[in-house]
Amino acid sequence: MSASDLEVGVILPQYGTDIGTVRETALEAETLGYDAVWLEDHFQSWIGDPRRATHECWTTLTAIAEATDEIRLGTLVTSQSYRHPAVLAKMAAQVDRISDGRLELGLGAGWYAEEYDRFGYEFREPPAERLRRLAETVEILQGLWTNETYSHEGEHLDIDLEDAFCEPHPVQEPHPPIWIGGGGEQFTLRYTAELADGWNYGTLEPEGFAEKLAVLREHCESEARYDEIRKSAELFVFVGETTEAAERKREQFRDEFLPDEPTEPREFFLAGYVESAPTGTPKEVRNRLEAYADVGIETVMLSVPDAADGEDDSLARLADELLE
Repeated sequence: MSASDLEVGVILPQYGTDIGTVRETALEAETLGYDAVWLEDHFQSWIGDPRRATHECWTTLTAIAEATDEIRLGTLVTSQSYRHPAVLAKMAAQVDRISDGRLELGLGAGWYAEEYDRFGYEFREPPAERLRRLAETVEILQGLWTNETYSHEGEHLDIDLEDAFCEPHPVQEPHPPIWIGGGGEQFTLRYTAELADGWNYGTLEPEGFAEKLAVLREHCESEARYDEIRKSAELFVFVGETTEAAERKREQFRDEFLPDEPTEPREFFLAGYVESAPTGTPKEVRNRLEAYADVGIETVMLSVPDAADGEDDSLARLADELLE
């Protein structure tokens, strides 16, 4: 696979912006020919000051669904802890209806403990417990979306459903694609192999993705099953007219949002994204993405920190090189 075969999506600028900027960036991405736009599911920013304006994922996604016509719309990723699975099934089905079948549902087990604590959610330990609840959430979603009625007796979730239903069903059949986000090799990748339509992770160089994909293949019951799963990488990108200009952008971002010595999990997480970010001219970024495609990545979700800055036209620069 080459970079030209990659599906390319844009992570929308939902922190520290107004809602008009989020909408305009989505419309620009659609006009330029990107394949998808994505929103993260947080109540507070995990980049910089937590109190930066943060646009809620699902209500914003509904607005983007109404504003756009063709581009696919995704969550990167929704925390299974934040919404009752039956409510999430209904919300997702409605967005799929509003968008005429363009929803991509990304799900994760949750990682931002500070956010959980602040907003009154229980951050269950060990991580395996959150992941078991994630897997059960996927089962409930699929059950509600594909049956006239669905009953469920909770095992890891304290949830029992009796003849529940989700009407109307989503547009997409059998249901909107479900992506699982995370890199845990014992549970996350196993549940991806068993339940998901796609897999997403970030912060890794191509070699790291190759190792994760080898584990995912081992978890799959067959090579055919492995081939069915869409493999994606979430990447920060710093692009400029010259290599030096792009590197300056990366340094400015690091100076603004990362302390000299990260101490919080979110800071280590962000540092991983910044260090692994493809950086350079559009051609250099394309060459770097080629390395991800070479190890088996099929979709990239790009976080372009200056995407909303009309002066540098970073999304247009990348589109000219990446979208054919």
